[in-house]
Amino acid sequence: TAEEAMASAGETVAMAAQREEAESEPWAAAVPPEWVPIIRQDLQSQRKMKSQPPLSDAYLSGMPAKRRKTVQSEGPHLTLSEAVGRAARSAGVKPVTSTDSLQGELERPELQEAYTEQVKSDIKKRLRDDPDYSTQRFPNTHRAFSPDS
Repeated sequence: TAEEAMASAGETVAMAAQREEAESEPWAAAVPPEWVPIIRQDLQSQRKMKSQPPLSDAYLSGMPAKRRKTVQSEGPHLTLSEAVGRAARSAGVKPVTSTDSLQGELERPELQEAYTEQVKSDIKKRLRDDPDYSTQRFPNTHRAFSPDS
């Protein structure tokens, strides 16, 4: 009947959509279909989340010494060559030119200066947007990163 044909066509379209979905998102085939929209929503909300701010001194002081030492040693790499090297490794890419050539380019004074200015700008923005930052509580930070510095 026409109804059966439409129902089977609807099922075929749904199956094709699921197959296309599974190809674009391999994890979708491994979970029950009713979970897929929930997981997608979670993925989108996690992409929009801000990164974890550094742990406070008070929080760190409550940790065992060994754990505190490992957490504190995970600080950011502030040299340009370290940052680029870390980014390249995490992305799984290799430079088109030789490593020495890349290192030489990264050590150019004008590039170093631009990188330093960008880091300062990012820190100033973070301080401006952080509701927990207080110039009275952190006077040295304020002196180092005040808008006129």
